[in-house]
Amino acid sequence: MHTVPQDAAASAEALKFFDWAYKNGAKMAEELDYIPMPDNAAALSRGEWATIKDKAGKPLFAMN
Repeated sequence: MHTVPQDAAASAEALKFFDWAYKNGAKMAEELDYIPMPDNAAALSRGEWATIKDKAGKPLFAMN
């Protein structure tokens, strides 16, 4: 994702989905015989989200 995406609203929604997937996906992955993403890999990815901002410089996603 670009650090300043053209469609900030769509990018923010994508980040919300990824956040949900990182929080809830491990159990689902295991149920489907997949290996869940390691917590440290998810944390690295989530850490990069702070660099994604709208054209005014406001972060698109606030970490909870």
